[in-house]
Amino acid sequence: MKKIKNIIIIFIIILLTLLITTKSYAETQINIISDKREIQKDEEINIKVEITEAEIAAFTLEIYWDSTILEYIKGPENSNYTNNRIIYTWVSNTGRNQQDLETEQFRFKVLKEENANIAVLGEFYNEDGKKLEIDNTNIELEVKKNENKTTETEEEIKQTRSK
Repeated sequence: MKKIKNIIIIFIIILLTLLITTKSYAETQINIISDKREIQKDEEINIKVEITEAEIAAFTLEIYWDSTILEYIKGPENSNYTNNRIIYTWVSNTGRNQQDLETEQFRFKVLKEENANIAVLGEFYNEDGKKLEIDNTNIELEVKKNENKTTETEEEIKQTRSK
């Protein structure tokens, strides 16, 4: 009888341990979301950053990109553009942790017909001031070549040569 009671207690402890640790296995992610999958030169594109599966009370993001390919147009009020990077800061209004956060949009203009990478790094803190470890992320935007412009340019060259 005593052995059965001990086995049941051990089973309950193991079950509780598994249930408690299951939540810690949920993977925190930073996602960069673009309003367009494919873009062309001279088009504008909006991106936003989404942070999931984390209890956060404040964070600062640094957004990097190749400024020869993308031109920064504008972003949210709580962002600052300096030295070819954006610094974006957010703090919970209540000072309490919040989950599944999303920034406002950042607008860029495509300058070249080359694929563009945008990288996001961040520092994240919970309501107790403890720093959270969340992996950085990046996205590659595919810039399509404008076939019409190429054809027009080839036609102009042919016409110039024939003169």
